[in-house]
Amino acid sequence: MEHQYMAIPIIILILLLFLTGFLWQAIDEPPSKPVVGGQCKYRKYRGLAQIVCIRKRGVRNKDYEVRFSFHTDEIVKERHGHVEGKEYLLLLENSTYPGPEFLRKYGIEVGKHFNCYLKVITRGTCTPVLFDFPTIDLGDYFENQK
Repeated sequence: MEHQYMAIPIIILILLLFLTGFLWQAIDEPPSKPVVGGQCKYRKYRGLAQIVCIRKRGVRNKDYEVRFSFHTDEIVKERHGHVEGKEYLLLLENSTYPGPEFLRKYGIEVGKHFNCYLKVITRGTCTPVLFDFPTIDLGDYFENQK
């Protein structure tokens, strides 16, 4: 009879150890759902951007609306990265429109092609699609202020 009473605490101890191990494993495993926020990751696709339209923004403005289209020979895996056949606005990094000096400095003209990377988000909650122009410095704000 005494042996029966000793078995109960041992069974409880084994169950507690098992549950503790299970909880530690659950804490160490990454979550199965995507994490919202955090650092974003992008996949890059090499291609060409063609300037399709340049027009002055009103009579008083000294800046221009520049539109481009993008083409790549690579297969874009992400569904939200299918951008061909669409036009995009070329804005500076501070979200302003380029001015005449900026357009002149970088040779931006209708019909001209520029090397460009399409960046498609693969992780995080940042902008889903970005364009990177290796030969155009979109952070060149001082040229825009002349």
